[in-house]
Amino acid sequence: MQIMKKLNLDEYLDSPKNLVFKSEVELRSLEREDVEIFQLEAARRKLARQAKRIPALAKKLGEKDPAACESFDDLIPFLYSDGDYKSYDKSFLKNKQFDKMTAWLNEYTSYDLSSVEMTGCENLSEWCERLYKQANIFICHSSGTSGTLSFVPRSQADRDLIVDSLAGANPDLFDVNERQNDVDFFTMSPRRSFRITQVLYDGLEGKYLKNPVQSPFGSFVSPEMTIAMSKLRKAAENDTLEECLKDPVVASCAADVGRFTNEAPERIRNWIANIKNNYIGKSIYFMGTFDHAWELTQTFQKSGLTGAFSPNSVFAVFGGVKKGTILPGDWRQQFKAAMGTEKIVTAWGMSELAAAAASECPEGMYHFNVYTIPFVIDPRTGKALPRKGTQNGQLAALELVSEDCWGGIVTGDSGTVHWDKACACGLNNGPLLELAIERL
Repeated sequence: MQIMKKLNLDEYLDSPKNLVFKSEVELRSLEREDVEIFQLEAARRKLARQAKRIPALAKKLGEKDPAACESFDDLIPFLYSDGDYKSYDKSFLKNKQFDKMTAWLNEYTSYDLSSVEMTGCENLSEWCERLYKQANIFICHSSGTSGTLSFVPRSQADRDLIVDSLAGANPDLFDVNERQNDVDFFTMSPRRSFRITQVLYDGLEGKYLKNPVQSPFGSFVSPEMTIAMSKLRKAAENDTLEECLKDPVVASCAADVGRFTNEAPERIRNWIANIKNNYIGKSIYFMGTFDHAWELTQTFQKSGLTGAFSPNSVFAVFGGVKKGTILPGDWRQQFKAAMGTEKIVTAWGMSELAAAAASECPEGMYHFNVYTIPFVIDPRTGKALPRKGTQNGQLAALELVSEDCWGGIVTGDSGTVHWDKACACGLNNGPLLELAIERL
């Protein structure tokens, strides 16, 4: 029997991104002390390297020496705030000053965007398109729940990393050395948008998938439409629709939003029926909400289907459940029986990070990836809470893998981290994060 060589983390100090291809067995064998020594030194090196390339980070670092960071808490002053990626002057959008938007964005990437031509640019969609075509920078905007979009610039290197991390995390489904994996990828998100999801879909189709990604929503969802969706949803909740429609962006997209919303239920039903009728027994990757995973389960149960898909299939589920939906206590067991796979994946992450920060284990806890440094901060003071015991507060993270963004951010999420608790799953090379995460 061949004995696996223990992973030497020193070999990855300047290239932590290569850890995304390491097997679960290799990563599970790492000792926590070794992981933390690696993380701190890799963070110092990344801070020194990226401060020379990213203006916003250079301003945060100032004259300080990254080598002087003696603890993880010393890194916190250099993390971006939750609002930094949406810190642009809102008048730039109103006045169509997309040259100024580009100058603002230039502060957050190692790429020089000064030569991107913005004369005559009319809207955010066109701004994103020009950055992509002229500089090969793909803008990943947020969901806009606050009414203001964040914009994260992603280079080709970072886009490849995002895709590789998903493929590398699912070795039973994807052979990373095979460019034509016979996997059917289903997603609940719109196929075309300037979101992190399109980076995944395009990259998977280009590098790993034989078959195209399938979504019930094939039409392009623009940044403007995303803003309108968020504002109209909030206006409906607050009974302020008339006032909301005075916003020119909302008014211009209201009809498209209404059509999208009205067509969604039937599109989703047809999409689920297509999966049921044409993909039984196949290897699939499903990405959707808990609601839709349960809807799929009920559809299969009504048809008497069990063990529907190949056992190597993966179901990545996220989000909460809509009002009125109650998942039974044993929904996971019912789901697994209907789908024929044990692999239900949930993770904690965000578009500001180039890879998921933490993934759920079979015991119902999130484990942080070895290339992610977590922090818990007191939201009242902005100070780090002790890295011991159980701490509840504002979550922050520094991922070590991105090539052209900084990767460190104080999020808008609140959660509970167990710094010293052992997990029954057997993986104990880092702290644990409870699944219950809320917006501050």
